[in-house]
Amino acid sequence: MFNIKQLYVSYEQKGTGTGDSESNAADFLNSSFWKEVNTQLKKQPITVLFLEGNYSRTFTQKPLKIEDIGSPNNLLIIKGIPEKTWFTADPNEFSGERSVLVDIVNSQNIQISNFSFKGNGKLGYALRITSTNGGETKNILVNNCLWTDMRGIIYGTTGVHQKGTKNVTYKNCTFKRVGIDSHSHHIYNAYNPSYIYIIDSHFEDCTGDYVRFRDSTDYCIVKGSKFVRNKDFPSYPFISMPNFNKARAESFASNYAFYDNDFINNGDNSIVNAIVLHHYGYNRPGFNYLLTKEEGDVLTNGTAAEKKKLLAENFGIDTDQIRVYNNRYSNNIQNKVAIGSFPAYGAESKGWKGFGDIYSTVKNTNVPFKWEANNLNE
Repeated sequence: MFNIKQLYVSYEQKGTGTGDSESNAADFLNSSFWKEVNTQLKKQPITVLFLEGNYSRTFTQKPLKIEDIGSPNNLLIIKGIPEKTWFTADPNEFSGERSVLVDIVNSQNIQISNFSFKGNGKLGYALRITSTNGGETKNILVNNCLWTDMRGIIYGTTGVHQKGTKNVTYKNCTFKRVGIDSHSHHIYNAYNPSYIYIIDSHFEDCTGDYVRFRDSTDYCIVKGSKFVRNKDFPSYPFISMPNFNKARAESFASNYAFYDNDFINNGDNSIVNAIVLHHYGYNRPGFNYLLTKEEGDVLTNGTAAEKKKLLAENFGIDTDQIRVYNNRYSNNIQNKVAIGSFPAYGAESKGWKGFGDIYSTVKNTNVPFKWEANNLNE
């Protein structure tokens, strides 16, 4: 068995910058250093320690891009020092807008630990995990990371994107006080990634949906986590699976497991939906996401069997593949699980819009689905 090789980086080069010791820590933005890391991964696992300091150059200068890095056989551990390795988006240092601070692209078998993010600078994402067209990113663990007081986040503090991205786990992470408006989220996953697991994490106060799984984001788990909304933040859903059918055709997925979570509303007004699947815009070709008045009546007043039939036929959703179990809901939450449909972007209404409670249609069981064992990072 190989020993794990230890390397060091800092927010600026130290000494010779070779990375072989703390006193000679490499510049964390040095692309030659990361190429050498990738070469050495072919031989042995590697840990890259980010020393104490503020890595704000990812905002003022350029992002840290981990691209085409990783070995299927040897783990790359990228770790900081808890609450001492900071990535700060300070609008006083840069008044413009950045797309991302740390970007993981077409890479594999990586563990990211003890990174802390803060600052109200305008920013698309703090940490993004994605693939390019035809590329693949897989087996990524984000562990013990912190995102706090990021009121300039446009889309998400973090998120998993694109069809080639799979087996990504967030574990023991903390998110607090995030967002500009309703488009901002703690975790924003979209466009066909799969096997996203969110475990034992804390989410508190967001200006939009807290955790979003958009457009065919499939095989997802949220477990053992706490969601808290306080009175100074709006009452958006805690877990959301939306589609927006305007310029592109988006669709629903069905494979979800949400269990052992706490949903807490400390606000003055109610949260309509704790967990929700919802659609906005035109019908997706082949489906009838927009509902007639009669279909809306089934969704709001029908039996569980009638609702299940409508969900399958109109939306392509199989609620037998959605497991919602042993969650705890505070007062002031109207629906535990719901679906919604709304004409938008010029789409013509068929007679109904709104949300319907579908909690009676999903699986309420402690028996996991077979696919839930596919997580490689826990």
